[in-house]
Amino acid sequence: MDQPLNLKLASLCLISQSKLQNILSKCGDKVDLIIDPSLIKPLERICGVAWLRQHGVDKIYKMDPQLGATANTVRVYFIPACIQKYKCVLDQISSLLSHNPTLADAKCFNIIIVPKVVNSYDSILENRGLYDIVKLYTFAWELMLLDDQLLSLELPFLYKQLYVEQNHSLLSSISMSLWSLFHVTGRPNCILSLGKLSSRVLDILEVYNESYSRDFLNTNSSQDIGSLVIIDRDQDYPSSLLTPATYSGLLSEIFNITCGQLELNVKETKLKKGKLNLVSSEATPTKTPSVMLDSSIDSLYAEIKHRHFSEVLSVLSSKAKLLKNEDIKALGIQEMKHYVATKLQQVTLFKQNLVNHVMASETILSEMNNKFENLTFTESEMLNNRNKKSNFTYIDENFGTDIHMYNSLRLMCLLSLTQGLSYEEYNSLVSKYLLAFGYKFLYVFNNLVTAGLLVQPSSPKLSLTNLGNLSERLPKWQNEFQTVANKLKQLPSKSEDGKSPSYVFNSGYVPLVAVLCNALLTSESLLEVLTKLSALNELKVGGAVIEKLKEGLETLDERLSNLTVNSVLDFGCRNAKSLLKTIKSDNKVGGFSLKPRTILVFMIGGVTYAEVAACDVIQTLTGSKIIIASDCVASGSDLMLANT
Repeated sequence: MDQPLNLKLASLCLISQSKLQNILSKCGDKVDLIIDPSLIKPLERICGVAWLRQHGVDKIYKMDPQLGATANTVRVYFIPACIQKYKCVLDQISSLLSHNPTLADAKCFNIIIVPKVVNSYDSILENRGLYDIVKLYTFAWELMLLDDQLLSLELPFLYKQLYVEQNHSLLSSISMSLWSLFHVTGRPNCILSLGKLSSRVLDILEVYNESYSRDFLNTNSSQDIGSLVIIDRDQDYPSSLLTPATYSGLLSEIFNITCGQLELNVKETKLKKGKLNLVSSEATPTKTPSVMLDSSIDSLYAEIKHRHFSEVLSVLSSKAKLLKNEDIKALGIQEMKHYVATKLQQVTLFKQNLVNHVMASETILSEMNNKFENLTFTESEMLNNRNKKSNFTYIDENFGTDIHMYNSLRLMCLLSLTQGLSYEEYNSLVSKYLLAFGYKFLYVFNNLVTAGLLVQPSSPKLSLTNLGNLSERLPKWQNEFQTVANKLKQLPSKSEDGKSPSYVFNSGYVPLVAVLCNALLTSESLLEVLTKLSALNELKVGGAVIEKLKEGLETLDERLSNLTVNSVLDFGCRNAKSLLKTIKSDNKVGGFSLKPRTILVFMIGGVTYAEVAACDVIQTLTGSKIIIASDCVASGSDLMLANT
């Protein structure tokens, strides 16, 4: 495996192919594949139609509740691990069996579930009387390389299950993907986790390491990935809620992007879809061009993806002038032949990419209009806890005159997390939202509170029981968010010179993921890292650096036997604050040298393009490499959609 890291990451799709091939071989020689529309593009990343034909798939259908008879008897359903979609498939199978009972003996129904089959699915099969008639298969595909140093599991439904529904049954699939990745790259020397879910992922990963040991796995520290950072999405919600200023970030705000493929539908953007339309108009379906947001395919995108949007149009203009100045009329016959054979195809592709990016930029300008400056200014005021009254007035007017189903909720959540909402302010915004979209959306606010995006204020009525909490309701000069953000230097001053990762939010905020990476890459020892990040309460440390602190080898069985009622099982990591005290008290262990040159970051609950751009700044400043991975790439409106 002495291959470059990029080739190792690209080879992960071959592992996914091998898993899928193994499943299809058990289903039959000639099958009909019925696939959920949300899984089509990810499957295209893993294998093409020709590959499926070679491995027993005859016909391919989109999943439809009204789907009738298909070409072949054997059916293979391909769906995500969503209980509603699973029950829909079972309803369809039950309907087919009622019309043709002989199919029950043929055992011709197979369901492939991504990323795993949950235990409750077997119980549902038994209750429906379909046990041993329908076969269930787990297909946990590997991380997909969407762009240079950007990996994704393409499981956007994970955020809703983990944070909104508080269903953690699929959390082990993240651990399994990391476990598979480390078989290719080796184990990182140092691991940082931030958040409860991240800590559990490390614990499950440690169980996998003990339960599924492999002789070929090199247990020494990885030469490719020095450190792993796992973060819960709810540890840095502002990075999702703020309006990005980069080109790629604004693309995700305006257009739908699935599996690194952008739908360039300029007539029906995300902003237009979420607007309250009093006059309904039926849109005529038109074929929209798609753009692959992949730097290896589109060199122009590679140049402008992380730029501030104010610079993008000038870059596109200069590229257009270069093409205009290229005079092919003056070429001779032989030169023309050489040009057609070598450059024509590249130039044609470049022209098409240029047209697409110009069209996308014009759409961003027309959609954002004059709102961008006022919006980013208000967001900056919220972050720095300034002018609370005018900030609320801005949002209140937005809810009254320019309300959007998702982006208006984003502003409300950001104000709640940064400056807080009073009981009256909260009720005022909720009432206006429900008047606009209907009281059927009342559950949305409960979902936002459950996910940690919204802080629901308590009733202002004073009684003998709550007089003791009076101090908590008094206005504060600085809340918990600003306290932590200032300690971590996430709120830069306007006088800051040089290119800072805060540029991704118009110089207003540094994403937490960039702070963590910068601390690891600029520190000489573990002591220095933990000191810089001491403001984070849920930070934990794992990896080889922890193993050096162990007095002896302690297995999972030994840890479980010593577990008491009140103790916490942190098998894969240790609390950073207690570890910091240990290192300070013992000079012998304080000199762990880290200095990783490559960091893998995994964000549980979706990462944003703005965070990817911020990490790109850090890796440029430190001369290192930062690989970003997540279960999906999502914008703030996508998070709001998951709560509705």
